[in-house]
Amino acid sequence: MQIKEILVLHHSHLDVGYTHSQPVVWELHREYIGQALDLLEQTAGWPEALRPKWTCEVTAPVLRWLETAGADAERFHRFVAERRLAIGALQYNLTPLNSVDQLKRQLAPIEGLRSRFGARINSALQHDVTGVPWPLADLLLDHGVELFIMAVNRHLGGIVTPRPGVFRWRAPSGRELRVMNGNHYTMFDQILLTWERSLDAMARGLEQYLLHLDSIGYPHDFLYLTTTAPPEMWDNAPPNPAVAKLIRQWNEAGREPSIRYVTSEDLAERIKAIPAAELPLLSGDWTDYWNFGAASTAAAVSRSRNAKRMLATATQLRRAPPTPAVQRVETRARDLLDLFDEHTWGYWDTLGQTEAGIVQDHLKAGPAVEAGELARYLLVDQLDAVAGNPAHSEVAPDHVVFVNPSPLPRREYVEVPKDWRRAGPRLRAERLKSEPSGVVDVCGPLELPPHGVLRVPLAELDPAADHPGLTHEDRRAAETVQAFNNALLSSTRSGDAVIQSATHRLTYDPNNGRILGLFDMTSGWDVVPAGGEYELFDFVRERPDALVDGSRNAYYERNLDFEKVDRTCWKPWRAVRERVTRPLGCNVTRTAGSVTLERRFEAPGTDGLTQRITLRADSPVITVTCEIDKRACADPEGIYFVLPLNLAAGWRCHFDTAGLPVELDAEQLPGACRNWFTAESFMTIHDGERGATLFCLDAPLGMAGGFHFGPPLEAIPRDADPLLLAWPMNNYWNTNFPLVQPGRHSFRYGLMTHAAFDARRALDEATAFANPIIAHPGFAQT
Repeated sequence: MQIKEILVLHHSHLDVGYTHSQPVVWELHREYIGQALDLLEQTAGWPEALRPKWTCEVTAPVLRWLETAGADAERFHRFVAERRLAIGALQYNLTPLNSVDQLKRQLAPIEGLRSRFGARINSALQHDVTGVPWPLADLLLDHGVELFIMAVNRHLGGIVTPRPGVFRWRAPSGRELRVMNGNHYTMFDQILLTWERSLDAMARGLEQYLLHLDSIGYPHDFLYLTTTAPPEMWDNAPPNPAVAKLIRQWNEAGREPSIRYVTSEDLAERIKAIPAAELPLLSGDWTDYWNFGAASTAAAVSRSRNAKRMLATATQLRRAPPTPAVQRVETRARDLLDLFDEHTWGYWDTLGQTEAGIVQDHLKAGPAVEAGELARYLLVDQLDAVAGNPAHSEVAPDHVVFVNPSPLPRREYVEVPKDWRRAGPRLRAERLKSEPSGVVDVCGPLELPPHGVLRVPLAELDPAADHPGLTHEDRRAAETVQAFNNALLSSTRSGDAVIQSATHRLTYDPNNGRILGLFDMTSGWDVVPAGGEYELFDFVRERPDALVDGSRNAYYERNLDFEKVDRTCWKPWRAVRERVTRPLGCNVTRTAGSVTLERRFEAPGTDGLTQRITLRADSPVITVTCEIDKRACADPEGIYFVLPLNLAAGWRCHFDTAGLPVELDAEQLPGACRNWFTAESFMTIHDGERGATLFCLDAPLGMAGGFHFGPPLEAIPRDADPLLLAWPMNNYWNTNFPLVQPGRHSFRYGLMTHAAFDARRALDEATAFANPIIAHPGFAQT
């Protein structure tokens, strides 16, 4: 179809970091809004059809600018009224780390901006990112958004099709949201070569791109593109008066097709005019590719997720409105968490390992760390309020307040610090320390209703006896010793050992800690296939084979000319996958309600790996804690924990995104990421009769079926005996994300085997696993 006009949206793409340090970025965007107003003012006398327009991509810079805008706010208001200035509906460009509550907060500023400026805010823009959680579609519709504009960056990702194109996106509720699935931002400049400042160059570049549109059967008579200020600045770019002059010259010279500026609101009106029957209807999650980079900052991501849980519990416990001071703390914590989950991670020159990169890495991690400390304060504050505790007590606590933060009834063993029984005065400040409480008594089990609170006198909380239904048996033959030529020779003890609860039997080799089998007692299912390559929670370090190509170019060699026309730069690559190299020790410890197998290994890329696998008397969920002492390795690598599952071919997989269970392949948009996914709380592989669900408390990334880091897959193969992969760490990115993350890292997972998959149960059990019963000291009222 002949293109009759090009619609150009002028904006600055917000990367909170990347080009400059995060504090400087905010100041630049404050300046850019003023510069955009100046550009609109200076071109007010141009012919109406040629006047530049400006779109504020997201609301975060606008909100900060308004804090000091003064009289310029009136200019802003005037250009909004003249429809030369528009505001996108979302606060940031997102990652799938956002929960549904965070997505709601992303849209919270809309009403205030509409009221203040009369802005329509009928569109939402997401630039750079390669996907958004499916629940966002309903939230946008709830907030009066008519058009969702995506500008996916093809780098190390893939694209939803059609692109460029327009489609109707069926939200989880069944409603429809129109989507402009546009090119990557800056493509007006890249396609029309605006940096050459030549109409002939513009025409030459456009002619080539129109051939591409013909080749893919592009159906519309308009082309939508965006402009910033490349090649000097692609991201965090100021307004570009030079492009405005070029567009005016193009039109006044009678060149075709005509080019005109639009705001996101203008584009929404243009898309709204297309008959629905002419637009494909697509349904499913826009599963993100880029978030595999979150595993490059594993510690910060874990802290962020823990902070969200503490904040949620503190809010749940609240019985009265917070004081202004406490409200300030809560607002600060939530703002920091939302900022951490913004899509930019750090400096563009990751490989250079420069001072600028180090600064940005620290600044990126800062919000997660600070939010965690503020969330801890808020949680203790609410626990003290529930307990009715004084700020100072001359005596030790006389009772314990137990809180069940989850939606499930609980009957569990609980830990009570022995120090609480020590006589002497107590300060509230002591309860705000973040250090562990030390030695504990395991008491109970106690019963708590969903979201329940229970007070128990401390004197009644005696240490519990071992649960008789939880056993450990070492079935090795006795050690034999023989004398030979005046030497004593001892033989290795042969045989296995078994830990058994009411729901599972775990068999292992006590000589080296190797897992020999896991049996589901309820269903009679051997969970791990016999004779497979991997054992339960096997450690795997993946890296490009240096004998072929050990660099990041092994799997992706970037070519902007290819990306411009959506040709993939992914490459088939040969991976080396290394397992642990030597056992260092194996032992079993017991409490009243649990038995834990601890195993220690030498593991490649680390200075040691420790795994603790715990079976409990009070829960069918197996807890697995993996501690890695990571070496600083700048070569590309990924770390996995492997769960081999004894399931027939044709299995299914679900994971939750922003709290919504999504089925792999069946409930994903065409071209959305199948290779890996970000799970808010669980990932599962199952068939019609049974399955295994992994609760990912600290690290949200996973894969289903096998190892899939590489070129995008259209669908995941469903062979028998699939692998469910937890993917806590990697450094596969070649920009933006840190190359190294040395030191201690701890990842806690929960494994639940079950009958047919039940999404509601998976969500509830995941919430319960992530939110154990909280014990808090209570003091007598004086």
